[in-house]
Amino acid sequence: MKEDCTIGDITKQVENASTSYEVSNTDLKKKYILWNIEVFNIIAKHVSVSKGTFGTGYPFYVLDSNLQGKLPIIPEQIRYNMQLVKDGKPFQKSIWLCKPCLEKKYSTMPDLKKVCKPCPNMPKNLKPRKIINRLPDIDMWLVCEDGCTKKAQAELIELFKQYNMHTSDVDPIKSIDEVSYITEMVSKGVFPKKLLPIDAHIVEFSDLKMLIEEVPGELEKSVKDGVTPYLPINPKSYRKDWQYDDEAYNFIFDYLASLTPFNFAKELENDLESSRAKVVQLFSTNELFDLLMNSATGAAFRRFQTPEVKQQFFNRMNNWKNIHTRANNAQELEENAR
Repeated sequence: MKEDCTIGDITKQVENASTSYEVSNTDLKKKYILWNIEVFNIIAKHVSVSKGTFGTGYPFYVLDSNLQGKLPIIPEQIRYNMQLVKDGKPFQKSIWLCKPCLEKKYSTMPDLKKVCKPCPNMPKNLKPRKIINRLPDIDMWLVCEDGCTKKAQAELIELFKQYNMHTSDVDPIKSIDEVSYITEMVSKGVFPKKLLPIDAHIVEFSDLKMLIEEVPGELEKSVKDGVTPYLPINPKSYRKDWQYDDEAYNFIFDYLASLTPFNFAKELENDLESSRAKVVQLFSTNELFDLLMNSATGAAFRRFQTPEVKQQFFNRMNNWKNIHTRANNAQELEENAR
């Protein structure tokens, strides 16, 4: 980027990169995304206190449990990217003050919120975190042994360094340029040599186990009381360093929409299958879609209006039903054989 970066420069660069990435729904892009997921899972296996990993968000809500399927173009993502340019239009000729500020001060800043969020010199929608939120990344979670979050953090950071994997918060300006390069390579049909930014989280085994077990009851309660289903999960998230974010995630939405486990400890795997079996017994797929939409943010709600994305949700629920049926059949066969 030029030294004097205008708001128009930065918003257009990010919008171009993110939208180009969205519309390049090729087999090469899918292979590239799966490579990013595989790298994280390889890293996680080297964490001494790991009890498994799981993914949430994109691409997990558009692919099946085996990460098979096509990548649809999601109009809401393009609209969301374009909103960034729209937000910047009244200020197109102004200098994006964040660039020189970040270059000068970021090495001593704690993260992109504590200093940037209260800053009065930029509109809130054009501050660094709001801009880099548009960049594609991969949301991955490490499940660690109880009481071992700090150990997992330290080991993950060292492994991230070895594999050159980093969050977009580590160097925001560099991240924008790297994602622009990644997008350009993908659109040209060339496999990028760099990894996408990682949005990494750590949750302890018992905390995740409890949430998984609580989902069926929370869904029942929400229907009975006519309220939004909500189970907060507040993991340690890797930004510039490990931290608790300002707001918890609604575990209900991720559970229904995209939670995809990898190498779960057997006890946790059994709990997840049992929880899913109860959910599809209690509710029809249409009812579960309504619950998903009820727990979704505005942008997520609109993403699930894309026919392919909605259909993948129905496929996901049908798969849960099939697993439940197969488990019941296996149990009956075992009982009959006694």
